[in-house]
Amino acid sequence: MATPWKQRESMPMLVTQAIFGINVAVFIGMLLSGASPMQPASADLLAWGANAGPYTLTGDWWRLVTSCFVHGGIIHLAFNMWCLWSLGEMAERLYGRVTFAFVYLLCGIGGSLASVWWHNPPTVSVGASGAIFGIAGAVIASLKLGEFSGSAMTQGTMQSLIVFVGYNVVFGAISGRSDNACHFGGLIAGLIMGALIAKVAPEPKLAPRVGVLVLVAAILAGGLFGLERSRAFPYYMMRASEQVENGKVDAAIELYNSAIKLRPDSASQIHGALARLYSEKQDFASAERELQKTNLTDERTLYWLGVFRLKQHHMDDSQQTFMQLLALNPQSGLAHMGLGMAADEQGNFKLALQEYGKAAQANPQLAFVYIKQGNSLMQLKQYDEAITSFRKEIEISGDDESTERALAEAYKAKGMSAEADAALQQAEKIKSGQE
Repeated sequence: MATPWKQRESMPMLVTQAIFGINVAVFIGMLLSGASPMQPASADLLAWGANAGPYTLTGDWWRLVTSCFVHGGIIHLAFNMWCLWSLGEMAERLYGRVTFAFVYLLCGIGGSLASVWWHNPPTVSVGASGAIFGIAGAVIASLKLGEFSGSAMTQGTMQSLIVFVGYNVVFGAISGRSDNACHFGGLIAGLIMGALIAKVAPEPKLAPRVGVLVLVAAILAGGLFGLERSRAFPYYMMRASEQVENGKVDAAIELYNSAIKLRPDSASQIHGALARLYSEKQDFASAERELQKTNLTDERTLYWLGVFRLKQHHMDDSQQTFMQLLALNPQSGLAHMGLGMAADEQGNFKLALQEYGKAAQANPQLAFVYIKQGNSLMQLKQYDEAITSFRKEIEISGDDESTERALAEAYKAKGMSAEADAALQQAEKIKSGQE
């Protein structure tokens, strides 16, 4: 290798400057989006690609890289950029642009992986320091094991780098705000790559250098895979619940399915959650398929299985399911309500009323039975009884937009315009409150 410190003009710091610019640009973008310049909130950091186990291990693997370009405040950014500029010049001249770029990124990934592994419960981690520690480690190993190991200049450089690493580790431990797991992860990755390059690929030849980088990348990929297999299941469940709360049904379904792949033995409760999500999408065939993978001796599970079959107009299968539920529990209000719904679907409103009556008798507090009873009474033009049923539903289940609208229809059919208008106004009020 030609002596790197004699080639300042032939090897400008293009990669170092590019990395520097990306870090600054990301920070400016964060400020323009409303993040605090001194201490951005965790939500802002996550939105810009911060590293955190629940996200990184559940599909957002790109956070291992993006977190290396996000910083937790202007002081954090300034210190890391000073370190990057100081080390980048030396490392880029030592390895060449392409090798330096890959070493930097792989060290950053190594630091991010170490952070995810170490922090349990998880934490939000950002910053270029893992990659910077990795560059320091790579240069230390290359100078120690390479042909410059005996020179006086190398010894001075080595001492400076070791002091740099030691100081930052101690400072991070004392301050409690630095992610030393990320620092050590990047440092170890850098030491390994620096040693391999010094011994296997000291000359900038394509094949040996690519071999070293691919080997390290494969090790890091194996680490990510292992962490996902051992840690990701509760994170998938947590993120799926978050997506459900945010109304993102498709994203929640994808996360639940990933959780099942990791823990097939814990899939029973997940299939039930998937059935509910598919029913929200009106995909009742998929909802039925998910329920069939659960415990079919559970009363509520059998009821919903019958409902999903009814929604697909599989009348015989639906009635058979409700009868199976009735055989399991002769006092099941859900079974009679399901049979009433099946009768409604066939236009047999008198039979439906009989079944709803049995359901209410078996469980007077059963939700939705009275509104279904009222709808059947409306079909038979028994408006007074329908109004009584709708009022009973409000008493049992609380005020609801659909019940108020049904009540308005009943009042309108009776010619009670003022009451109908009041019920519609209440329905709109409830709707506005929900929105």
